[in-house]
Amino acid sequence: MRVLALGSCRVHDPLISAQQQGEIECLNGQFRPRPPLYLHDVREAVQFVRLVRGEIAMPKRMRCFAFDGGLRLRRSMKAPLDQAESLVIEICTDKHYEARGWTLNVNEIHARLVVGGGAVAEEWWKAVDRQQRPSEALIRSVEEALRRRWQRLWRVDDGERLVLRELTLRYLSAAEIADGLARLQTLIARPILVVPHVAVRLPDGSLLAERLRHVEKTIEAARKVGLPVLDPRTFIERDGQASVLDNAGTDFHHYAAAYLPIVGRDFVKALKAR
Repeated sequence: MRVLALGSCRVHDPLISAQQQGEIECLNGQFRPRPPLYLHDVREAVQFVRLVRGEIAMPKRMRCFAFDGGLRLRRSMKAPLDQAESLVIEICTDKHYEARGWTLNVNEIHARLVVGGGAVAEEWWKAVDRQQRPSEALIRSVEEALRRRWQRLWRVDDGERLVLRELTLRYLSAAEIADGLARLQTLIARPILVVPHVAVRLPDGSLLAERLRHVEKTIEAARKVGLPVLDPRTFIERDGQASVLDNAGTDFHHYAAAYLPIVGRDFVKALKAR
């Protein structure tokens, strides 16, 4: 079975493990030589498919914010979309970062505009996260901090200036996530397995509320469009958070290396059941 993953390391790594066990062929390797393409929200996945197929063209100044490492399209990248027999789509957040109608990658925004910018860049980032418009004075302070940090190796170009001033964050509703999943169904026309982020427990035993809301919203959206879901809570409930997640369960974002084959087998089982 040829499988393509659109999501983060939580779907890429288990599927690579399943490939190493001879259970599937994971097509994401065909995107080399670039690093894995990590996608986060459903609109980012839709945008990626349309960009690869040449249906839309992203402005050059915005491309550095498209994916980890920036947008570098090659004609051969269309092949995995055409060859895939099944897709695993991870919707790992309902946070949607956008500027000028383009969905931007949260990791790339942070890497390019926050890392190295010091306290003023963190203040800008927190303002965006509060869904506020940063002041022009704050934005100019971020630009100056980045110039000082990178000196001649970095300059503020039109893309950075635009994103610093126009980036917005909002939370997608279950209906909007469902609409994105429906668009992916139409674009790809192959069986799709939906995977939300992992619902985790805090040291006091309570569930991380923001994560749980996202998981439940994603499941609701998938059900609206009739797509199957593999909820990673199954792993936590069956095998315990300390075994499933890295650093004895304290890393809320990554599976333990020893647990990846188990996740991979469960992905394959769910795909075959579909």
